[in-house]
Amino acid sequence: MKIEPRRLLELLAVARHGSISGAAEALGLSQPALSQSIALLEREVGVRVMERGRQGARLNGFGDALMFHAEALEALLARAAEDVRMRALGLEGTLAIGITPITAVDLVPRCIEVLMRETPGIAVSVVDGLDQEITEMLRTRKLDLLVRRLGAAAQHPDTEEEALLGVDWALITAPDHPLAGRGAVRLSDLGDMRWVLPAGGSAFRQQMEVVFTAAGLDWPVRSISTNSILAIKSMVMNAGCVSVVSSRLVEVEAAAGRLAVIRLADVGSRRPVGLVWRRDEPLSPPAARFARIIRAIARDDPAAEPPPSAS
Repeated sequence: MKIEPRRLLELLAVARHGSISGAAEALGLSQPALSQSIALLEREVGVRVMERGRQGARLNGFGDALMFHAEALEALLARAAEDVRMRALGLEGTLAIGITPITAVDLVPRCIEVLMRETPGIAVSVVDGLDQEITEMLRTRKLDLLVRRLGAAAQHPDTEEEALLGVDWALITAPDHPLAGRGAVRLSDLGDMRWVLPAGGSAFRQQMEVVFTAAGLDWPVRSISTNSILAIKSMVMNAGCVSVVSSRLVEVEAAAGRLAVIRLADVGSRRPVGLVWRRDEPLSPPAARFARIIRAIARDDPAAEPPPSAS
């Protein structure tokens, strides 16, 4: 079976516009020409890929299966065009990285600083999102690499993971809070605290829900919600609130005596932070360079814990 790539992109346009006429107009084709192209695609794959009716065109299960590959092809062609554009401007190329909050504050910025010093002629884009969202962006070639907690999203046979370092969650309080002098606390004993926690819909919230679930707790109903890391830190320092974060997110404030960091004794197994990439596919030169740098930084980081198993 050999599929003409252009036909996949045309099928993608039909799916997005909901009709052959709308897709034809967007693609600058006549409706009969696009209909014929879809018919040829169906002949190539040996099955019907859409249902046509008075309400428009709708992909069936076979068409839906082709959408993953069509979106990946679209992203691959866009990245190729961007690489050529960057090289025409005298730059080496592009690198697109997916991250989650725990890697955004310290690890990834340190790596990018080294990368830009070694390779100033490179354009880097960083996407912060939910674990599953950035994993799908990696699989469809919108991203080159992910740096995130492992085990937080569904594993796919077309991706590969490598643990870099282990990071625990911790309770943070103001230095004068009654809990500040404790060496460790149990999250399950803190139900009556005044919480400030991430709002719904964010990667930070998704990760935090796992922490409370691991301690056998429901999400605190009486809490202040915000998706600003800065606001969380400020309200803990100034409003008598407590929160749960990775200790790496508050290293500067803890060193300055602005926040107290207390170990949590009942949040379950640690999930390591690591790299994720597409299996059986070579990394681009910028991505390979970034991977080399982040491995070296994680290995030499004195604050890092050995990476536990991601299982």
